[in-house]
Amino acid sequence: MDKRSLLEDRVHGSSEFPVGFYRMERQAGDPILDTHWHAEAEFLAVESGQAVFHVGRSTYEVRAGEALFIPGGELHGGYPLDGAACTYSALVFDPEWLGGGAEGVTARFVKPLQRGEIGFPPHWSRETEGGRAAFGRLADLIALGLAAEDPALELRVKGGLYLLIADFAAAGWIQRKEAWEVGASGTPERMKQVIRYMEEHFVRKLSVSELAGVAGMSEGHFSRVFKSYLRQTPLEYLNRLRLRYAADMLQQPGVSVAEAAMASGFDNFSYFSKSFRALYRCTPSDYRKTVR
Repeated sequence: MDKRSLLEDRVHGSSEFPVGFYRMERQAGDPILDTHWHAEAEFLAVESGQAVFHVGRSTYEVRAGEALFIPGGELHGGYPLDGAACTYSALVFDPEWLGGGAEGVTARFVKPLQRGEIGFPPHWSRETEGGRAAFGRLADLIALGLAAEDPALELRVKGGLYLLIADFAAAGWIQRKEAWEVGASGTPERMKQVIRYMEEHFVRKLSVSELAGVAGMSEGHFSRVFKSYLRQTPLEYLNRLRLRYAADMLQQPGVSVAEAAMASGFDNFSYFSKSFRALYRCTPSDYRKTVR
């Protein structure tokens, strides 16, 4: 994944089996999950600890035994809750892979899910009656995907996802969306457009006014909307974008700290060093030594 981009370019599984399984262990104080998005849908389960996750404009405090459903195309990320450690796992899948015909469950559940006409519970706990079965099934599915190779894995995962949908249906948790909700995607798309613009032009000076113009909004409204999605102001996000690019450059042989700073859009070396240390907990020079 290009660390400058929020559009994740990782391939989840293969074309025949487009499902990815992931497990992350974050120590106390570590970043949890950088904000990003991908076309695939995702289930995320917290195994231990706790963290705050944002999905679109909604924020959830998620603790051990709780899980999230993240629709495809939604901006999402996470950060520490009270500085606690957090271990979480995820199952990322292409809903189209679940289809296979125009009748039955495909017509009633899979296609509407792809079109955004229905949704699964965005946050649930195993402490509830319906949540216990759903969380256990999700945990088992992820464990299957992370375990040793299984020649029947594709069948088990597809069947397991159908059973997970059945758990939601049995609990009355499948949410049918109103027509206005299905079409209300303009603002997220504008934010993605602004982010792509920032990724293409971060080397030069960018103002909030210019970014608001890209979004077609007033400065004040743009700043509020951007922060509601990214949990950062536009300039905070831009600064972090530049720092990530600088960190990538410092991993390359022959690149000096000053060169990395200038190439990343920083014209004040002192500010660059201070900002870099705040994000990476070390000076740019120390970082360069540890990664080479």
